[in-house]
Amino acid sequence: MLDSTDRSQPTRVVVVDDEKIVRMAWRHMLNKPDFTVELCADAKSAQQVLAVGPVDVMVVDVLMDGMNGLELLELVKRSRPEVEVIIMTGQASIEDAVRATKLGAFDYITKPFLDVEACINRVRQAARLKRLREENQALRRRVDDVGHPLLESKAPAMEGVINQVKRVARVDATVLITGPTGAGKTALARALHDLSRRADREFVHLDCGTLAADVLEAELFGHAKGAFTGAVTDKPGLFEVADGGTLFLDEVGNMTPKMQNKLLQVLNDGRVRRVGDQRDRVVDVRLLAATNSDLKAGVADGTFREDLYFRLKVVEIVVPPLNARREDIPRLAHFLLQQEVARHGLDVKGIEPACLDRLCKHDWKGNIRELQHVIERAAIFETSEELTERSLPPEFQRSLRGDAAPQQLGDLVDVDLPWKDAIANAEHTVRAAYLRGVLEKCERNITRAAEHAGLDRSNFRRNLKRYVPDYAE
Repeated sequence: MLDSTDRSQPTRVVVVDDEKIVRMAWRHMLNKPDFTVELCADAKSAQQVLAVGPVDVMVVDVLMDGMNGLELLELVKRSRPEVEVIIMTGQASIEDAVRATKLGAFDYITKPFLDVEACINRVRQAARLKRLREENQALRRRVDDVGHPLLESKAPAMEGVINQVKRVARVDATVLITGPTGAGKTALARALHDLSRRADREFVHLDCGTLAADVLEAELFGHAKGAFTGAVTDKPGLFEVADGGTLFLDEVGNMTPKMQNKLLQVLNDGRVRRVGDQRDRVVDVRLLAATNSDLKAGVADGTFREDLYFRLKVVEIVVPPLNARREDIPRLAHFLLQQEVARHGLDVKGIEPACLDRLCKHDWKGNIRELQHVIERAAIFETSEELTERSLPPEFQRSLRGDAAPQQLGDLVDVDLPWKDAIANAEHTVRAAYLRGVLEKCERNITRAAEHAGLDRSNFRRNLKRYVPDYAE
């Protein structure tokens, strides 16, 4: 996952040590096509190098005359925070290592250098992390050009969500984001990061629902060389990649008990240990988590740790389904169209009002994700400059032709009542019909039906009691 990009230019490394033999050792170790190396005997000359050109990685000794390595590290992180710094120490001092990590060092190396390949790999890993941050910042700039559509909502259902985001973004509290699949939980997590003091550092997103437990552990915590078959080098985990920034764990409810325990330990003490390694690393990460499942029910049935549940739920933000904020559909449709036009190089410039009206009337059980897929398909096949009603998928066309069966329409109201009473009861009837239909579709399984409807289990049962009083579990 972390090796997906190549670097066309060599990594520029600056080695700072007052011992010539150490400087020459690094020149020899990094005498490879993917490195250029500059040697400095003290902090002052290193600062001069920083002032005149780009630097990717600095390897700095702790003990030097004049400004020492930790002081130089602090200065570099203030003036050139994008430069990754590896600290060298001749004394395996855990105090120096912890302090260096807190000041922003990528890692530390103990002298003498007994494992040359490990030293080289450490520099490559630092360079790769810098590259990932640069790519992430470039992506963030592109996102910022169009803003955060979720936070531009005018829907009453989103007012409380927006206020929560703006307040919580300013602090480092752990946030649990809940809501139905496709409702915009990832976009909300992104907004929390971009509005925070960590906005210039990494935003790392991992979907816990798509990985096997052992793979998830290696992704989150990294691994040491030789930890398992195929682990040919040390690899930092995503907690380390997100150090100083934000780690967003999607579908956190799918974690195994073992992974729940490891996550709780990190939240409690701020330390991670790579798989197969013997030492901990201190990380400063703001954690955001999301789920479309009922974690409270998981606590009740013993599949989710109660202490982790409350540790994640310092603040909970509930994202409502799209059909509860229909006011957002026109703006989201235009935003998504712009994205698809740019992504596919299309010529579509807008959406006809009648088409927007059709979109606003759709149920959107798949929420924003479903809207995105509809817009993408329509834009790809559209030959004119605007999306029209006829650009929409077949299910929209059937609705346009009025193909609904009379008996289905009759089910929505009680035709035996007078007009006034029938209209007054229509909303109740529609909701009752919807709840009955969802129950049957999900084989009367309350948990599945609630998830399908985008509600938590207790809210779904409350609606059943109100609108379907004859229902019995």
